[in-house]
Amino acid sequence: MLSIEIKFKIIIGSNLKKHLYMIKCKLTIIIILLLFTFSGCLARYGEGRLEQLLLSINDLEEDSEELTEEKIKEKLGKPGLLKPIYERNLNSSSLYNLKKDSGVLLIPNRTDLYDDMLTAVKKKRSSSIKLLSYVYDRRGSLELSSLTFYIESFEGIAQDEPKVFGWDYVKYGNKNNSKRSRQSYINYKIKKPTDYLRIPYTFLVDTVIGLKQFAGEIIKSPISFIETELYKNIFVERKIPFYKFEGFKAAGEDWRNGFTALIYRHRIDGNQGIVETTQNLLGEIPLMGSLLDQWHTNDSGTANRLFLTRGIYGGNDSAQNTALWAHYLTNPSEVYSPDLSTNQTGSLTPKETNRVDKKENNNPYVKVIPYRYGGGVDVLWALLNISHGYAYDMASEIISKHDVNPGDSIHLSGHSGGVQRNIAAARILNDDGIKVEKIYGIAGPALGYAPSMKTKVVLNSKFMDDPVSEISRFLRYITLDLLALNIDWNDDKCEGSRKEDGFYKHITPGFVDGRTRLKYDGYLNACLKDFFK
Repeated sequence: MLSIEIKFKIIIGSNLKKHLYMIKCKLTIIIILLLFTFSGCLARYGEGRLEQLLLSINDLEEDSEELTEEKIKEKLGKPGLLKPIYERNLNSSSLYNLKKDSGVLLIPNRTDLYDDMLTAVKKKRSSSIKLLSYVYDRRGSLELSSLTFYIESFEGIAQDEPKVFGWDYVKYGNKNNSKRSRQSYINYKIKKPTDYLRIPYTFLVDTVIGLKQFAGEIIKSPISFIETELYKNIFVERKIPFYKFEGFKAAGEDWRNGFTALIYRHRIDGNQGIVETTQNLLGEIPLMGSLLDQWHTNDSGTANRLFLTRGIYGGNDSAQNTALWAHYLTNPSEVYSPDLSTNQTGSLTPKETNRVDKKENNNPYVKVIPYRYGGGVDVLWALLNISHGYAYDMASEIISKHDVNPGDSIHLSGHSGGVQRNIAAARILNDDGIKVEKIYGIAGPALGYAPSMKTKVVLNSKFMDDPVSEISRFLRYITLDLLALNIDWNDDKCEGSRKEDGFYKHITPGFVDGRTRLKYDGYLNACLKDFFK
């Protein structure tokens, strides 16, 4: 009996040791993989990665020998495990678009790079151009920012060593280094006897509204932290949590926007009466508040300023990446060469080309208002009318940085989560006497009254092609359009035609695909320009 008990203990001890050993092995492997992934993220993603790549190119070009594909791969790396490096053939018909966008978002190593490639293709010296792309800012399966080399590609023909035409890279958006101009926080002035009653009441209501907005943003901040560190980093951008601690930045942005909302309405006295001020207060009621807010029928004014905002997950000022979108609206498009014009590249159709305004001296004033560290919870809070901190931030930047004053008229446009930001910002600006003439929303939800002369929201026309467009339709249906009474809902067809599906992915218009160098510009068509004429 004793021997059986001893054997039993030996067997249990042996199994326990094996089990503990397996646990240790698994933990070791997990730790090694995490360290490997973490170091890979630090080395391969972000603005610092671009600087590393450009320094490596400088080292290569300092040698007197000609730059070759072999040398590039030897110095910068070859495609492999966890390496965001891609090789693709570029459709030659899209080379003209690269030339058109040169200097806006694409920075070539020399001014005649794209001309050289066009010449090679026209003379049939190269069967196609191969891209060798080194991604430095990853967004999930979408590799948006890359350093790309252009190399000759021959198909089944014995030729000399392929020529490296040159390289370009997608630059980050311009950093916003301008200092915020500080306006006096209390700007109420007694101009007539009734102001002795109006101003104290307005001040009280503005304070209540500010506190409500501030509280909403503070409550939202921990949710923004979780969304950024877990959902955005892991599922959207496929990075690890606490990558550059963006969750803390997102939560901090909520606090900053909360303080902006708290003090914003005290900066400018819109001279609104007691009835209008009361309507502003009723407009803060969750969900249905906009129906009780002011409904304006102001005369149309002349607007020559357009302010753009992108959607969520925009990052800091330098990562907004809206340069091509703004460039499209401020520069007349050139006529395409017949042998290069194609819809496959997302270029204008002949009808659209003829409709483009060619008056270069009449270009509108277009500025991008950064949407920093925003997430889906911002949009949800705004749709539920809990708080609109990101809209107060937008209104504050328009007034303080772009010389917009009471009595002026402006246009607004936004993509995805930026659409609701426009709706809320229009109501905030209107209370200060700034007219919003037109709002053009692209592929985003929009609930609530917007005090503009014309509001249009364009959704993806193909069923289930864009989840955000479907969410927008769902919100319309469940609210019976009661919260979108003055919005003209439309689809993305322009003059009855729709561009190729691949260019309607839910990405900020004008983004360049780092793998193919094609531009997601399906929503940037003549209808957009016509709307703001």
